[in-house]
Amino acid sequence: MIKWKQSPYGKDSNFMKYLFMIISSLLLAGCSTMFPHPASLLEHPSLPAWEQSLKERIDRDLPKQAEIVAPRNQAVSRLYELVDLDRNGKDEAITFYRSEQDGRFTIHLLVHERQGEKWRLVARQTVADGRAIDRLEVITDARHKQNHLVIGITSYGENTLYIIEQLLSKQRDVTKVDRYDRLSVDDLNQDRERDMVLLQKGSPSRLIYYKDILSKEHQETTLSTQDGDLFAEHDLFEVDTINAARNKGLIVSYTRDAKMHIALFRLANDTLEQVRFGQVDEIVEPMYTFPKDVDQDGIIEFGHQYTPAGSKGREGEPKPRITAYYTWNGSDNSPFLESGFELREEQYIDQEYNFVMRFPANWATRETIEKRENRVRFINRETKQIDFELEVIPKNQYIASDQKRKIKEGIDYVYVIDATKDYEVFVNRVTLVE
Repeated sequence: MIKWKQSPYGKDSNFMKYLFMIISSLLLAGCSTMFPHPASLLEHPSLPAWEQSLKERIDRDLPKQAEIVAPRNQAVSRLYELVDLDRNGKDEAITFYRSEQDGRFTIHLLVHERQGEKWRLVARQTVADGRAIDRLEVITDARHKQNHLVIGITSYGENTLYIIEQLLSKQRDVTKVDRYDRLSVDDLNQDRERDMVLLQKGSPSRLIYYKDILSKEHQETTLSTQDGDLFAEHDLFEVDTINAARNKGLIVSYTRDAKMHIALFRLANDTLEQVRFGQVDEIVEPMYTFPKDVDQDGIIEFGHQYTPAGSKGREGEPKPRITAYYTWNGSDNSPFLESGFELREEQYIDQEYNFVMRFPANWATRETIEKRENRVRFINRETKQIDFELEVIPKNQYIASDQKRKIKEGIDYVYVIDATKDYEVFVNRVTLVE
């Protein structure tokens, strides 16, 4: 049973008298008993004059009941986007907002031009029906005379792409391109101009490639997806450097049966084609084996997981695994692991204890891993000796000792080694991943 402790003021009538006297004194002294409005707490006291003027102008030109919306792909949500539309060295301010009528939402925009510290409205444009802006990209025309907007608008869970050209002209035009589920705007063909690839989910899914974003010309190719395949938030749809020749390619991943399927596409004679590694056209790995640039050389590596022979885990738990990262040199010879893949680094990733042990390529398959209680041992397969042992202790249980040396301290754990052992070469390869 919960017992409430009675306040010492519960039966003291003098307390109310004292409270009344305190409030009266505050009022007579001119003090306010009201808290500031929450909106006033958000006001920035030191905005530059041009920005304060812009905000005031936006408030004045924004229709009543309109709601400002910010593109979801922007790192910082703002009231406006600064874009040099006419490429004259001076930014215009673009504000997106939505209106609602009879349950129907529509996206609009305002364009303000700066004049000294003041701003004036130069364009007001309706874009399309929709509730939110999924993407905003700025692209330049072939003559590098103007910047144009690529806008993805979301309506009832579906994204549709639009292009707005010549926004400062009376001849400005809003063109509907296509629907999409994923979008990449990048220099895929490496001609210093950005291209565009759309993904449309289905069975099979389609990739639609635009070499010139402002042109309607495009080409299509398909992905070998099946019913039930998922394009989850963590899945990839991005352009990156994919081989040692520094060619760029499109990396597409999707999830099937709790595994990540990774497909690569690159341009051959301006045609988007899927890369085949011998007889294999996809890399299939656990979902957290993402391609990444592990050695920071500007080229991504592709991960492959395996369990080192003789490795042991705790009872009832999976055996420890190694993630090997390979660079692809562009060859497509068979079989898969001989298709021009060069090992760059191996990693033991401990998701329970939030650390990574890195091994150079010349140590490949050298270590057997044992995980017992709160210790992880790395045992040399040739010498059968322990190369390195790491003990992981909860911070609230750690007690300093002359026999133990603390090498790392994370949010939840302290990482210690035997102070009498020469583990320095391994200590430098432990990285926390909290």
